[in-house]
Amino acid sequence: MSNFILIGVCFLAGFLLRKSGVLPKGSHQGINVWIIYVALPAATLKYLPGIKWSNDLLIPLVTPLVCWFGAWILSELLAKPFHFDKKTKAAFLIVTGLGNTSFIGFPLISAYYGENNLSVAAVTDQMTFFILAVFASVVAMRASGKAKADFKTISLKLLKFPPFLVIIIALILPRFVSFEPITPLASTLAATLSPLALFSVGLQFELGKMKDVLKPVLAASVYKLILSPLIILGLAFAFQTGEMQTKIAVFEASMGTMISAGILNDQFGLNPRLSNLIVFLTILLSFITSGIWYWVLEFLV
Repeated sequence: MSNFILIGVCFLAGFLLRKSGVLPKGSHQGINVWIIYVALPAATLKYLPGIKWSNDLLIPLVTPLVCWFGAWILSELLAKPFHFDKKTKAAFLIVTGLGNTSFIGFPLISAYYGENNLSVAAVTDQMTFFILAVFASVVAMRASGKAKADFKTISLKLLKFPPFLVIIIALILPRFVSFEPITPLASTLAATLSPLALFSVGLQFELGKMKDVLKPVLAASVYKLILSPLIILGLAFAFQTGEMQTKIAVFEASMGTMISAGILNDQFGLNPRLSNLIVFLTILLSFITSGIWYWVLEFLV
């Protein structure tokens, strides 16, 4: 319950402070820099080194990749009928393809399945972070026009992108050195991720007229909350994945949009209004749809 209250408090604080004029215009940009360059890498250092890999984790591992690929197909299909320009198409893909597997996913999994299953959820979460750091970043760079789209330029930018670098470090260095001494620091910095991300979304949120973006917002919501978990459930049945691994993978696939995906779009000027509406609506609805998915999984798995 405390996590749900925190979501409301942080979002409303950002929204109300923007309305009051206390913060200058563009304040969210400084917050977003902290999230991308400090909080996200810290979250990776906190969770990734402690994961113990096994074959049972295959479906939880590939879940974010499948959801991303499905979102790519959806963005291609909807580009013409929805009249997406290049930036909007990229923005739609990024916020539709990445799920909120940690801040929303972790507390909901703890509530429905117990904290002992968070290690399975962490596998899905870290793959989501990897897709954000690599695939989503490349899409954002190419669509924004702020950087050349050739392989050399994108590779160099990825190597300078802290979340990507930290993923590589967290995968390699634990084989040789212990990360335990820096875990308390990483945990403290990672704890700033979700509150500040929600605060940033609140700062940027402006409902206004939704008519021009209603169709893509609804399409993203249907895909995120219904279609993508259905796809993962089908895969889990096909590969006869273990009961709890199936439940966690499907549950994580049913989460709303990753807040950092909306922040990435804002950083690159990719239709922030559409992105924030999708982030807000899918997160809000996921509190309802996750309960439905819990009962569906209890019946089917």
